[in-house]
Amino acid sequence: MIDLLLTLAAANPVGHVTDKPIYGQWFVSNVTVMLVLSAIVTALIIIPAAKRITTGKSESIEDFRAKGILANMIESVCLYLRKDAFEPLLGEQTDRFAPMLWTFFWFILINNLIGLVPILDITALLAVNPQYDPTTGEVIVDKDGNRTFFGIGGTATQSIWVTATLATISFLWFNVTGFVKDPKGYLHHLTGGAPPFMWPVMVVVEIIGTFVKPVALALRLFANMTGGHIIVATLLGFVVQLSQWKTGVGHGMALLPLLGTIAIYMLELLVAFIQAYIFTYLSALFLSQLVVHHHDHDDHHGHEEHGEHGAEGEAAVAH
Repeated sequence: MIDLLLTLAAANPVGHVTDKPIYGQWFVSNVTVMLVLSAIVTALIIIPAAKRITTGKSESIEDFRAKGILANMIESVCLYLRKDAFEPLLGEQTDRFAPMLWTFFWFILINNLIGLVPILDITALLAVNPQYDPTTGEVIVDKDGNRTFFGIGGTATQSIWVTATLATISFLWFNVTGFVKDPKGYLHHLTGGAPPFMWPVMVVVEIIGTFVKPVALALRLFANMTGGHIIVATLLGFVVQLSQWKTGVGHGMALLPLLGTIAIYMLELLVAFIQAYIFTYLSALFLSQLVVHHHDHDDHHGHEEHGEHGAEGEAAVAH
């Protein structure tokens, strides 16, 4: 039993967060299972709630109560994102792009939250996924001849492949949208607003910056979700090691890393929300730079010209 607990506590904490194949087949791995599970949970939560949410009319307190706690919570979060995060960036185009941004937020958030449920450890106890040698394809056994097992679960967003895919989708979305909406403005954006003699330098810098954006999105989400889980696995390892001491001192000392684990878990809960918000907000920011910037720039010049004409008119009236 102690050996099993040591395995669950992750003597090598990095192994606790790396993806593993299901029954030795990489075409379906822990990450694949968690992505499918998260998609199903997202659909089961968001779609029924969306059907309960009404728009375009005032609601009575009875309507508010009839929607239920979940639908009201989801509506409140969506309204906050739309009003305070998206609208300052996208202006009048907010309603057009909000559904895609909401999808990013809820899918990433639910992936992050499901990853905090110890499904991996529970399924490891059930011994449903044996560990296979990647070269021979045979089941790995320990020194006593017993088969070794891995759990099925984990956090999909702690895989760089998943975060890179999400970042690539975001990258293609805001670049294609910006180019289709205003090809001339998109190309002009690559000059960075610099004078023509600076264009050879600015175009190269802007192109590099364009590809750095999805890299930053992918690495930020991956690093934050992975780091917290490694810390939790390490602290749990200390708990198990100290609990093996035959004296009561070991059990008492094990409370310290256990309390640390609980604290980190609460922090991870906060990080799950923050990282979903940051990914969504930055996607909206990058999109706004391509679809709103030139429009605002023209409006700014229009206001300046209007101000100049207004000043001239006031001067004429004064004379």
